[in-house]
Amino acid sequence: MFDTVDGLLAAVEQFFGTDPWPSSFRLLRAMRAAQVGEPIKTAARAGGTTAKRLSQVLAAPDPVAMVIGNSLAAAQSELRVLRARGMVGSLLLGEIAERVFERIYKRTMDTDDLRLEDDRQSRNDTDYRVLNGKGRPVFRINIKFHGSQFRNARDLVGLEPLDCFALATYKIHQGLRKQEQEVIPYLFVIVGVPHLTGAIAGAVVPDDLAHIVALCRSGKRDVEERVVRLLLQREAEDGDTQFAVFRTQIESATWYVLSARRADRLLREKLFERVYAVRVRGFAQQYRNAELDMHFSLQSDLTLLTRFLAELKARGLPGLTGTLERGMF
Repeated sequence: MFDTVDGLLAAVEQFFGTDPWPSSFRLLRAMRAAQVGEPIKTAARAGGTTAKRLSQVLAAPDPVAMVIGNSLAAAQSELRVLRARGMVGSLLLGEIAERVFERIYKRTMDTDDLRLEDDRQSRNDTDYRVLNGKGRPVFRINIKFHGSQFRNARDLVGLEPLDCFALATYKIHQGLRKQEQEVIPYLFVIVGVPHLTGAIAGAVVPDDLAHIVALCRSGKRDVEERVVRLLLQREAEDGDTQFAVFRTQIESATWYVLSARRADRLLREKLFERVYAVRVRGFAQQYRNAELDMHFSLQSDLTLLTRFLAELKARGLPGLTGTLERGMF
């Protein structure tokens, strides 16, 4: 797809235009400027880097590989492009789910006493915080979208595939630690659309963008997130409806709530029943890079978001604090 650095930079410019480019591509643009005669200090300043760093890139046998971790040939790999589409598609669905949740929460609560605050830019384990009328956080929220079905769920964890939601055990532990440190509830908000996967959403990503993501190793997540924001921004500006179907499916799906306290309690009660990895000898060797997941029943273990928000609105946070701490939601 990209045979030269100039071809790559032309594709990046086509999509990002005058918007701030991801740092790796700014550096490559500075490199090309220096190669065609611009003073190194001037090019470095424009690229947001130092003259020393730019000189190192210029002297590298493969400057592209040095800056973004892969040579231009890597973008030609069909497998890499397929993986890039899947990752961007997953992030895209997650971003749409988060935006849909904002609308659901604000429409349902319609109050400033429990205000939703976007915490995604901090890149921690929280997507949103809910603040009280004095601006103090009263609980944290982590949005989880799932579309892939665990086909062997019935045999391995005793749940029907459509009733099974997998959550990494480390995320449960992480959420509970955050809850105990801050003494405010930590909630997972879950929504799923069967068979709506990252691969499905990734199929709508333009070819050049998919190849740009496939090329990156250094700063990959930043580029992926920038691509997602760009796609959704274009949809909003141009009236493009290519993601409207995804948004409609997610908005009309059933949403659930699971507190970190309840997740931890169920994990301890059903460890060998629902975390099949602990029953598999040499799991880490057999399933490389697989996470240790706890599997929950959507119908039996989780609470409907509509019910949770209705009780929160009717009883207020003081009325729910004890319930949340006991892991009833």
